[in-house]
Amino acid sequence: MQNIFIFLIGLLFGMVITRLFEFILKTNKNLRNKYYKHHKIFWGCHIHHSTYGILFIVISIILFLINQKTSALFWLALGIGIIIIHTISDRRFIFIEKQRL
Repeated sequence: MQNIFIFLIGLLFGMVITRLFEFILKTNKNLRNKYYKHHKIFWGCHIHHSTYGILFIVISIILFLINQKTSALFWLALGIGIIIIHTISDRRFIFIEKQRL
């Protein structure tokens, strides 16, 4: 039961911080112009913030391998929450997008 609670807390936390991040980007004029309308391009690619979700999932795998299973469960759920909200708000399942210059 404790594992389910930890997973749900991580999932909820990931969803809330992602929604808050997107809300701030969309409502703050300076940030919206700097990051939302003019994406940062690395090597011709736009890196979406759902990539942080993959990073957190990788962190959870490492924590699991070093026998930190409770922490691993939280980081896994956090990563999944980020990916879920980004997929819903962007209306597509995307991590890296090739940009035309």
